[in-house]
Amino acid sequence: MPRLQVVLQLSPVALGTIVYFTGGGLFTSGATCICLLFLQLLFLDEEKQVTSRLHILVSPTDALVDVVAVQGLGSAYPHTWVGKERSRQAWFSHSKPEINKVMWLKEYLPKDFPAARIMAFEYNSRWLYEADFQGLEEHASALLDALVEQRQHSFSRPILFIGHSYGGLVVKQALVLSHKFETEDTDHRKWIASAESGIIFLGTPHQGSNYGTIALVLSFIYRPLGGNYTQVLKLLSDGDKLVQLDNEFKQVLSRGTTKHTMCFYETKGQAWTWAFGPLVTRLSARFGLSPEVAMECNHNEMNKLSERDDRYEKFIGKLKPVYTSLAIPVTNEAVKNELRKKLSVRIISGSAYSSTEIERCNVVAREPILKRVVDWAHDNTQEKVCWMTGMAGKGKSTIAYTLCERLKDDSILGASFFCSTTEDETHNMRNLIPTIAYALSENSQRMADALLRALEGKDVGDMNLRDTFTTLISSPASVSESPFRGQTRIVVLDGFDQVKDRERVEAILSLVFEHADRVALRFFISSRPLSDRFENAPQLKPFDLDKHPEEEVRGHIKLYVQQRLGELATRLRDQGKGWPTEQQVEAVVDRASPLFIYAATVCSYVGEAKNKDQIKRRLQAVVDKAPVKGSPGLATDKLYALYAQIIKAAGEESNDINSVLGVIIVARDHLSIQSIASLLFPNDGEEGENRISAALSALRSVLSVSNGQNKGVGVIHTSFPDFLTDSARSNEMYYLNPSEYHRKLATNCLYMMEKMLNKDEIEGLEDPYSPMDKVKERVNISGALEYSCVHWISHVIEAYDVKLGSAKELEEAVTSFFEVRVLRWLVYMSVLGKLSHAAASLRKLELHSQASASIRRASMEARRLTSQSHSLLEDYPLQIYYSALVRIPKKSDIAKRFRRDWNWEVTSGLAGDWERCEGVLGMGRWVDLVVFSNDSRMVAAYTRDKIRIWSVEDLKELCVVSPPDDLSCIALSSDGKIVAAGFKKGGIQIWDVETKNERVRDISEELISCIAFINKDQEVIYGSSKSICRYSVKSDEQLTDIKLKLKGRPVSFSRDGKRAILKDYMYIHIINTETDDKISTLDIPGFEVQAAAISRDGEKIVSGLNDGKIRTFDVQSGNEESRLIGHVDAVTSVAFSGDDQRMVSGSRDGSVRIWSVSDGKEETKLVGHPKWVTSVAYSDDGLRVASGSWDRTVRIWSVEPGLEERQSSVDRRRVTALALSSDNQRVFYAKEDRRIHIRNVDDGKEEHPLIVGGDHVNTVAISNDGRHAATASGKQLQIYDFNYSPYVPRVNMNGHEDLILSVAFSPDNKKVATGSRDKTIRIWDPKIEEEDEGGEEKGDEEEEEKKEKEKKKEKRQLEGHENSVWSVSFSADGSKLVSGSSDHTIRIWDLESESPMIKTLRGHSGPVLCVAFSSDSQNVVSGSHDKTVRVCDVKTGEVKQQQAYGDSIWSVAFSPNNSKIVSGCNDHTIHVWDLEGDKVVVLEGHTDAVLCVAFSPDQQRVVSGSHDTTVRLWDLETGKEERRMIGHTDSVQFVKFQEDDTVFSASHNGSCRTWDVQTGKQETMVDGFGNRVESIALSSDDRLLAVGLKDRTIRILDMETGNERMMQGHTAPVGSIAFSDNNEKIVSMSTDDRTARIWNVEKMEEEKRSEIGPHRAYSAALSPDSTIVALGEWDGTIWFWNVETGAMAEKFESDQRIMSPMSFIDDTHLLVRSRDAIQIWNVETGEEDENVADTANVPILARDGWIYSPSAHSTRCWFPLDGISSMISNASCIVFGLYLGGIVVVKFRESRR
Repeated sequence: MPRLQVVLQLSPVALGTIVYFTGGGLFTSGATCICLLFLQLLFLDEEKQVTSRLHILVSPTDALVDVVAVQGLGSAYPHTWVGKERSRQAWFSHSKPEINKVMWLKEYLPKDFPAARIMAFEYNSRWLYEADFQGLEEHASALLDALVEQRQHSFSRPILFIGHSYGGLVVKQALVLSHKFETEDTDHRKWIASAESGIIFLGTPHQGSNYGTIALVLSFIYRPLGGNYTQVLKLLSDGDKLVQLDNEFKQVLSRGTTKHTMCFYETKGQAWTWAFGPLVTRLSARFGLSPEVAMECNHNEMNKLSERDDRYEKFIGKLKPVYTSLAIPVTNEAVKNELRKKLSVRIISGSAYSSTEIERCNVVAREPILKRVVDWAHDNTQEKVCWMTGMAGKGKSTIAYTLCERLKDDSILGASFFCSTTEDETHNMRNLIPTIAYALSENSQRMADALLRALEGKDVGDMNLRDTFTTLISSPASVSESPFRGQTRIVVLDGFDQVKDRERVEAILSLVFEHADRVALRFFISSRPLSDRFENAPQLKPFDLDKHPEEEVRGHIKLYVQQRLGELATRLRDQGKGWPTEQQVEAVVDRASPLFIYAATVCSYVGEAKNKDQIKRRLQAVVDKAPVKGSPGLATDKLYALYAQIIKAAGEESNDINSVLGVIIVARDHLSIQSIASLLFPNDGEEGENRISAALSALRSVLSVSNGQNKGVGVIHTSFPDFLTDSARSNEMYYLNPSEYHRKLATNCLYMMEKMLNKDEIEGLEDPYSPMDKVKERVNISGALEYSCVHWISHVIEAYDVKLGSAKELEEAVTSFFEVRVLRWLVYMSVLGKLSHAAASLRKLELHSQASASIRRASMEARRLTSQSHSLLEDYPLQIYYSALVRIPKKSDIAKRFRRDWNWEVTSGLAGDWERCEGVLGMGRWVDLVVFSNDSRMVAAYTRDKIRIWSVEDLKELCVVSPPDDLSCIALSSDGKIVAAGFKKGGIQIWDVETKNERVRDISEELISCIAFINKDQEVIYGSSKSICRYSVKSDEQLTDIKLKLKGRPVSFSRDGKRAILKDYMYIHIINTETDDKISTLDIPGFEVQAAAISRDGEKIVSGLNDGKIRTFDVQSGNEESRLIGHVDAVTSVAFSGDDQRMVSGSRDGSVRIWSVSDGKEETKLVGHPKWVTSVAYSDDGLRVASGSWDRTVRIWSVEPGLEERQSSVDRRRVTALALSSDNQRVFYAKEDRRIHIRNVDDGKEEHPLIVGGDHVNTVAISNDGRHAATASGKQLQIYDFNYSPYVPRVNMNGHEDLILSVAFSPDNKKVATGSRDKTIRIWDPKIEEEDEGGEEKGDEEEEEKKEKEKKKEKRQLEGHENSVWSVSFSADGSKLVSGSSDHTIRIWDLESESPMIKTLRGHSGPVLCVAFSSDSQNVVSGSHDKTVRVCDVKTGEVKQQQAYGDSIWSVAFSPNNSKIVSGCNDHTIHVWDLEGDKVVVLEGHTDAVLCVAFSPDQQRVVSGSHDTTVRLWDLETGKEERRMIGHTDSVQFVKFQEDDTVFSASHNGSCRTWDVQTGKQETMVDGFGNRVESIALSSDDRLLAVGLKDRTIRILDMETGNERMMQGHTAPVGSIAFSDNNEKIVSMSTDDRTARIWNVEKMEEEKRSEIGPHRAYSAALSPDSTIVALGEWDGTIWFWNVETGAMAEKFESDQRIMSPMSFIDDTHLLVRSRDAIQIWNVETGEEDENVADTANVPILARDGWIYSPSAHSTRCWFPLDGISSMISNASCIVFGLYLGGIVVVKFRESRR
């Protein structure tokens, strides 16, 4: 409806309403008001919606203040800020109103506020007729957003707000909102409140308005026009709302950022509101105690200052002082606080010149030098870096100090940093750059803003040195940023020569020179000469004090001495009385030249005397002192003589001089007087402090004693400790033996900890789960105690060098410490944030050769305890007594001493004692590469998508880098700060470890096969098949690119990068990388080599081969030096130790082995990885090895020589399934060994394992080509193809009606013969190559076809025997078969004849247990239970030979040329005899029946397998055992020579292994065939055990009767299984056929099935009423299958892989076990139900590793585990099955505390 029509229709109603509300008395004025408003509404433009925005009116280049004007209600920009909004003529016309083009904010204010950027905020304020008018918070939020956008480069610039009317409320609300973002690091809105420095309120209704009711009425009347009266009502009528805003705003003001508030109020009413008075009264316009200013105008005129009249002058007069106080270039406190917060751990408070105690230099004496330096500072055309150098004592620091004062007075000092001898923090170069950056920003608003922008979203602690400099200095202080308004600031750096970390100092100086031209800074540096590296650096102005003329220096020193002694004479009132004499001054100057430190020390020594006489005596003593012995030309000798004189004099005043000096000299940090007293005189209290003070007062000329309780005492000059600790310099008289004082300090530190490590403080805390902040509140750590905790080990190690009788006393003190206080110490170190330091220190003590064995072991145990629980102890220190101790080996000394009787206990799964494996680092994916840093402190590993880096000592993850593509090689710099990588697609990349930022990316198209750091990490060398390149890390440029002439890729570089191994398919070459010349070619084809490495010295090569062997070669000749045999599968990685004396190898057999290079012997075998080892690395110090594996872990092994071997007893095969008995006493678990193990929960003892599913192999045979195995389990024959899978049979064949007793392959491997207890022999034709092993479900017709096809595999059935057939054997041509039976006969069969039986041989009087054909098929040999061996002619049946022995014969065989026979007997013996004669060799050694025998191809050896589980090799010439091969865990049923040097064996449990004949070492292993257990479940009464097998069947074992039943139907392994509550049904789920099925237990048949989701499912659970099945998938999705309806619906998703088993608590709650948590989910809502979790009688495993106790969950145990393969829990325990083998049972006992 047109606005005119609406207004005309509503006018009478509005008028009537006004009359009603005003009672008629104010009719005239009310009517006038309404009419005027109607007219306004009628003719206002119907514009589009106004968008909130900030208009920039004036923006000077060097703005110091932001002025922000905010309009009030009902106004529109820009009208609200002009003198006249429209002319009278415009009121009654439809033309656009005439706008005054002069706006006072834009035209007048800039002239008075020249350094102000002026802005006006526009928003939709037309509340009366705009439906989209928003509330106060929306407008305030829009204001904040607009300001943030405009102030992105000026966070700290002060803001002066001008708020008219409602605009003032918007400002208040905006600042309240801004304050709420104070803790949000990345939300820039917080800066508005911190930067706001003043607010001018123009008629702001803080207490509301008299016109609120009228506004409400008008809004209601004009609602059809689109008005939004609700917002106005809240603002003008709701007093509570305004009071709340006032209170919140006062809290903002209390923060102190608002310096000025001022309230202007109107004195006149509107022309149409004369009866009501001002719209906003003085009372409402008042805010707190803010100044009030009256304005002679009405409400509308307050913000319309159209000309420079009295009103404007009054307004600007009040504002000008506010502006002046804000328009200064100093950073505000809020920004400083924010910078301090971001840099707090990196800012060194005592580093600025003003914080040091360096005295000012003598201005007169050093004025020529000072003038030159000051002139340089003021002349910006000179070099950017002035470096003043000079020998010690030349007065460099005093000159630098005085220069800082001069520069500060001239306002050009940017920052200063003095490395102080009394402030250890100033030696930490990591903190220098942040400290300088903060100092620069303190007095530069622009620098502060730029620094805040640079730090946004970054952590200084995560940056490397280069990025720290760039981020904090180079970028914000760049010339383009102009942080100092076009000027340049000077940064003064002093004392770098005192810093031990010389490498980092030089790196910082390199950055200074590199960035000098880019920053608005110049640098003055004073130090001793560091190196020649910077002599020719650009922008350097050298200033060498040593090159000053001697006379000039002497003159400077003389002026200094005259001034200092003159001041002293004035103090003594001796000036003008001849003291000091000219001769005395000259003598001092002669001795001092050219060292100012000598002069300063003399003056201090003389000036600190107690009285006038002593002052004079001291000066004369210095003058009279005879020249020091030694080289008279050395200035330092004079200084040392002075030191001797000072110490001698001090000794006359105090007897504690040597003790005090000894502590100060050897102390690792500067100690306060109180700390020194506590360490030297721990029982003397205040008297001890007085003694220390007395000693120090006599040494103030050489020691710096800072004021303050915790300030440190240090030496003034480094020459003083040089004198004391060198017996030659100190002439023995004043010599302090550092080792002796280390011993004293070590003993005193141990005593201090014995006295002060308060047991009650720590152990008195009732809550063992007290977080760190609570423990800190309780623990009181003095300076002396902190020093003792941090440094006692350092002093102990140094003290071992003391050849004193008290060394035994120190040993006893250290032993007592480990026996009593070590855990308390670790708690205190955790509180101090020094756990990593503790671990590193313990490692040093552990490795110290002079420490006793018991102390070394105690150190190792404490370190391993710390490393194992590092992350826990950082947050919960007291858990060292609980969760930390629970997880360590029970037999460890530290566990025996400190383990407590607690609620939680690990009853199974812990190693008995410490193993070589120090840590297992979870990677999430299989590990491709692993490397150490050259300093051995860090290890890096690469998976498919990440590089992870850990600290070796505490196993703390330091960094994760995500490469953009797949890597082929990585390298870590010596200090671990840089990682380099080569890409499979070509190119290299270099990252800073601390920041993860990319430094270099060099692109190429060839795979980079090898990369390494060389030349002290200054360069990277890398290679591809085309070239070998060198890249400069420092300058980021390629140095060389050598094109390869030979084919191949580099696989290893020598340490110096000069030699490389080049691997091709056919050849292994060694080349010179600088010339590409070939050095040698190894005598080994490249395709046999899996891994190769070159020694550090470049002289030896080690190669790992596909066959498991390792071969070493000489580089120069290429000749083989040794052959190392031990691995039984391909060697995947090799590496040399740092000294080239040892090698490490990793293999697909899962083992890591250490070898001696000199003799090739295996020193150590490290077993733990259950899967392939893919990469190994040797630390440079030779103490550790790192290995990465397909098991997704990196393991750190301790391999130092002489370490006691403690190999793990844990079986490392993966745990595949878990179940708990209903009485919680036994845990059932299945492993990849195919048995079900049973372990007692309380004591961890294992019961006899169960075998189900026909798992026990009756007999086994291996095909002649070694590819296939035939096993008989029960009545079923199964054929396995090793190329396919040793666990899943390719063919299953059924036909026999009873147990199969024997099996044999035909010579061509195409047929299999079996003999059975059903009296028959069957010949099978498996046709393996035609078998279809698809996993899809088959229909009924397909199943019938499959059965028919299976029947055809049985080629024929041979009948004739009258009893069980014990043995079968094919003839050499495969045409005949011989069989032996319990019917005492041997039968020979022609397999090609229609009438197969040829002959029956009789003669044995017992069952025939073994038979064999001769290779020419002319003879048959047989062994019988009748204890005889017979040889018969096949054609005639004639018995050619017969031998009788003492027991049954289990095995017989012919030699290859048929001249000999070997037999294995039940009496443990083996007999070999000549077929033509009677020569018999008896072989003895087995301890049980010999079940199988075979000849070697050369007939010189016999191999045998026995019931004693061993395989043995015999020398027939000597009749002695040559090799014993141990590895099988069951009876060995089959042996055979594969080649001359390899033996194949198979055992009763289906384990197949190959052995190296030369060494007896196992080479390969297939650990069991067939029915590996995938899942298990126990019925609620513990009677039935359900087992899901890999052979796709489900077996039900009756635990009482032992009967076993089978259910078939799944077409893939059964991955999960569960009983219903009543045990009548079973739900099963297959991982691969993706079906879930319900089975009837009694009928043993399938009832229902359902297809599951697209992912692999891992777990299934059946609800108590058997109507719902929960299915957990690999991706964390849980589906619910309604069994009755068949419907499948996704209910919720977890972010972790679901593990088996899940279980229902009741019909609506499901217990879900994921990879790292146990949670309870509500089935109906699909959400985690914490309320049920709090009351459920099950432990809960949280994501952070805490296991919470059942019921109230009042106690918890931290037990994070990597590599959990399965998990189960009940009311009292959680059981973890591990990928790495074994189970861990964590049991809760309610009765314990």
